[in-house]
Amino acid sequence: MRHKVAITAGLIAAIILAYGYWHVSSHGSLWIEVLDVSDREHSRSIADAELRFLDSTGKELAQARAEDPYGVVYLSQPVSYSCHEVEKQAPFSLQAREEWDRCFERQSRWLMTWVREVKFVDLKSGVCRLPKIPVSVSEYTDSWWIWWVPLRHIGGRPYTSFRISIAINRDRCTMESDVFGRITTPSSGRVKTARR
Repeated sequence: MRHKVAITAGLIAAIILAYGYWHVSSHGSLWIEVLDVSDREHSRSIADAELRFLDSTGKELAQARAEDPYGVVYLSQPVSYSCHEVEKQAPFSLQAREEWDRCFERQSRWLMTWVREVKFVDLKSGVCRLPKIPVSVSEYTDSWWIWWVPLRHIGGRPYTSFRISIAINRDRCTMESDVFGRITTPSSGRVKTARR
């Protein structure tokens, strides 16, 4: 009897862990930040940026835009993976919340098919246009092996989180050190660490 219990417990644990690994490997979220660092002491989010994400060959992978007043950036193209409009309605309607859940599920799976391929961004903000800015994508994987823990700050479905941070001097319409201290050299496409 103990042998059967141990086998059953082991099988359940394996299924739980396999689900966590599958989910973190197939679902992602993306944080995009576009900062104006014209004033080095008071950098601020750019509220009117339009972005085109490109792979190494220049092929468009997706589009995003920032929204007033805070410069929150959201994916806008392709439309079938843009959840922004339904997200704005989700706090006020159960139906919109359910639609947002479905949209985010689609978006999170779709992200995993292209986000690691991003090498460049075309950026437009007001009259400033910066084509083919080299960018790097930061990646962080949730702790998939503890997704099942029923605590508020631990557990829950695991995702792979991606982050793209872009810093420009909007006054001069130039690329600047990003928020992580790297300097992007547009002509060479290399990223190097800035000394502080």
